[in-house]
Amino acid sequence: MKKIINSILLLSIIIISTTSCKKDKTTTETPQIQISAGGYYSMVVKTDNSLWACGYNGAGQLGDGTTTNKNSLIKIADGIKAISTSDNHTLVIKTDNSLWACGANFNGQLGDGTTTNRNSLVKIADGVKAISAGNGFSLILKTDNSLWASGANGDGQYGNGTTTSNTSFIKITDGVKAISAGNYYSIIIKSDNSLWVAGYNATGHFGNGTTTNSNIFIKVTEGIKDISASDNHTVILKTDNSLWVSGYNLLGQLGDGTNISKSSFIKIADGVKGFSAGSNQTFVLKNDNTLWGCGSNDVGQLGDGTTTDRNSLVKIADGIQSVSAGANHTLVVKTDNTVWACGYNFHGQLGDGSTTTRNNFVFVFLP
Repeated sequence: MKKIINSILLLSIIIISTTSCKKDKTTTETPQIQISAGGYYSMVVKTDNSLWACGYNGAGQLGDGTTTNKNSLIKIADGIKAISTSDNHTLVIKTDNSLWACGANFNGQLGDGTTTNRNSLVKIADGVKAISAGNGFSLILKTDNSLWASGANGDGQYGNGTTTSNTSFIKITDGVKAISAGNYYSIIIKSDNSLWVAGYNATGHFGNGTTTNSNIFIKVTEGIKDISASDNHTVILKTDNSLWVSGYNLLGQLGDGTNISKSSFIKIADGVKGFSAGSNQTFVLKNDNTLWGCGSNDVGQLGDGTTTDRNSLVKIADGIQSVSAGANHTLVVKTDNTVWACGYNFHGQLGDGSTTTRNNFVFVFLP
């Protein structure tokens, strides 16, 4: 129960796609703007590959050389093509496929061989094509399809048969095509489209019908197209574009009309082309560009104009291109390439120049 309680307070991350990050599923083959909602901060990559950030910066996760919060987007770097945010550390891939990182590093999650926090982006490795920042650990996928991990491994989230943590990236396995680092657990898609999981599983988020932890990757199912590991629930997209979920459901984040947790995957939607799993909420983007959401909504993070939790998917908006759910705030890109945000804003993570929490999506100015 301790980890379940802690996970409500901590963001795992959210969110990752084959080409970029956590919890962040873009919906076009050539996305115009990339977004990533972290714990209490936000990252945006503009069409010119420049990186912008706002929100909480206590561990230097914005990468601007300070630990000062920002309530409007500020420019961080150029030449960025992929981003992944966690609760308090950030991973980016530059256009030359080099990996850079900043933020909290108490477990060695930045993979630079130290446990020193970094408030500016530091280069970690070359030849990287996918990244996922989890809770105190990181996963990266190299261009040869090999999986590497660094940071915390106390629950076996590396999947390498140990619980030994590392401050530098170590190789785990080959033949991987997608990765997602969650809250003390990892999920991957192998080259044959099979789903594999490792780490902490007390709430059944492995989706294999058990609540048993594993320090080695175990196969769960086949025919998987995309994945997202969150705090204690997992979202997967099958190759037929149906969306399935498992894990913790106290706040309705599974969207099945109940508040009962599930240890096996259940289907909740068809015709899905994008999705994002936040700490305790789930967003679904359908083929008609409508956005649907469920789960925790205590600070308006669903963006439906209320603060009422939802245990079934409810329609939120039309004309949405991509979505990224954080701890308790949400970013979307509309089909006109504008960025909008809602939810908790105490640290300025909505990027609207204020610290006012919003239960409707508000426009985010991109300089």
